[in-house]
Amino acid sequence: MDLREAFQRYKVCVVRITVELPNGTLSTGSGFHIGKGYLVTARHVVEGNIIQEVVGEGFYQSAKVKRIIYPENSRIDLAILESDFSLEFYMTKTKLCGASWEKTDVIEVGGHLDDWIGDEFVLSKALLMGFPRVPLSRFPVVVAVAAEVNAVVDRYDVPYPYFVISSVSRGGFSGGPVISEWGFLLGVLVHSLYEGDQRSELGFAAAISVEPLLNLIYESKIDCGENSTGAKWLLEGGDLDNYPGPEED
Repeated sequence: MDLREAFQRYKVCVVRITVELPNGTLSTGSGFHIGKGYLVTARHVVEGNIIQEVVGEGFYQSAKVKRIIYPENSRIDLAILESDFSLEFYMTKTKLCGASWEKTDVIEVGGHLDDWIGDEFVLSKALLMGFPRVPLSRFPVVVAVAAEVNAVVDRYDVPYPYFVISSVSRGGFSGGPVISEWGFLLGVLVHSLYEGDQRSELGFAAAISVEPLLNLIYESKIDCGENSTGAKWLLEGGDLDNYPGPEED
C-alpha cells in the first residue's frame, strides 16, 4: 500500500489524548481505534494521569472514556481505552470523491506473532502517525512520518520484540500506530531508546510488536469486532494463511 494512501485511509482512526499530569501540567499522546470504541495507546500516556480530552482528526467532541484496560505486566507499555468513540457518521454519511481507497473505521492489527518475527520487516516502509506538538501551529494536527524499519530488537527488561524505526522520536507520538507498507498495524510507538541523560529525541524510536496487544484483547474478552476475532484465532494457534481478517470477509 502506498503510504500516502495509507495516511488518507487511516488518519480518521488516530486520536489525540490530552492528559493532566500529577503536577497539574497538560501533556499530549496519541492513540488509535481498533473497533467498537476501543482505542489503543501507550500505558505511560494515561496511567496515573487524568484524561482531559480524546479527539480525532476533524472531530470536535471529546470521546468519553469508560474504563482503561492494562496488561498485568506493568512493564508492557500498552493500554486500551473503552470509550464511546465512533466513526459512524464518517462511514455512513461522508462521501469520498475520486479516492482510490476504501473507507475504514479501524486499523487492522497484524498477525505477526513474536515467534514468527525474524528480520523480514527490516528495511520495509512504515507509516507513523500521531500528535506531537508542532511549535507555532494554531491547532493540533495529525503528523505523518514515512519511516523504515531499521532493526528488530529484544529488550532485556520487556518480554516482547520492538521495531526500531527511522523516525525521530518526539513527545506526542507515544501511543501512535506504526502501519506497515502492507496495510496492517506493525506495532505501537511507545519508547525512545536512549542512554543516561541523553535527550529522548536523540534516541531510537521503538514500537512494541502486536502480540501483547492481541493478548490483551483476548485475555480481557474485548469485543472490538474483527480484531478480537483475529486475536482469538492467532493466539489459539490458527494458521496465518487462513487468518479471517477484515479483508477476507
